[in-house]
Amino acid sequence: MFSRRRLTDPVRAAAGQSPGARHGRTAVRSLALPVTLSIALGVGACGGAEEQPPPEDPNAEAAARLNEAQPTYYENATLLPEGSESGTYSRLATVRYSEEVRGSTEIDKPECVDAANRWGDMESVRDAPTSVAAYEWPEGSVSSMLIQLDEAEAARALETGPPESCSAYTVTYEDGTASEYTVAEVDLPRIGDESHAFSVEVTTGGEVNRMINVLYRNGDLLGSTSVLGTGDAESYREMLTGFSEAAVDRQRRILG
Repeated sequence: MFSRRRLTDPVRAAAGQSPGARHGRTAVRSLALPVTLSIALGVGACGGAEEQPPPEDPNAEAAARLNEAQPTYYENATLLPEGSESGTYSRLATVRYSEEVRGSTEIDKPECVDAANRWGDMESVRDAPTSVAAYEWPEGSVSSMLIQLDEAEAARALETGPPESCSAYTVTYEDGTASEYTVAEVDLPRIGDESHAFSVEVTTGGEVNRMINVLYRNGDLLGSTSVLGTGDAESYREMLTGFSEAAVDRQRRILG
């Protein structure tokens, strides 16, 4: 079980907000359903010193290598070490927390629970070395995930996508509040060897949060970049494109 007490500051920081800002936690919870990656923006380093250390991760070394290939900054987006982690995909706190959030919500269209990240249930992904990095950005926040697969599995992951019925749906949370979701494809230049992008807008009590995400394949790497917050859609699109292109360049330099 995760320590709720330690979620607060990473949520605010990763959402690109000052400690007094109002929107970070809402954005992270609201976007937990469409894509596991968005949870990386809020969980950070969960747990505390009093908790038992996790079992040794067989993918720790490979995942640490992926971590080295993450950008340390891009323009005015800077890495947040406390919002980043690496290891086997299914063992990551970001993934486990996302699954916990999904388990405490109701959706009017059950097929949309994992509409935008169906690849996250692939056995090859769940067992793979993974790195998640979170970045502070004045206009919101940015996150990057790298998963080490083989080319065939990375390509298969890219074939997944949300059903047409999931262009709009409603999520009701454990506390009784509800959010309206809209999901749409985004026209973006190709990232890496192949890619596809989409946007998610979440309206909760009149407040709108948006996420724009690209899933791409770079050789045998599956990569995902997300930009999250309440800012301008075109600015988010430009950040997503530029950051992802820079990330692919760094991967090729560091990993060969």
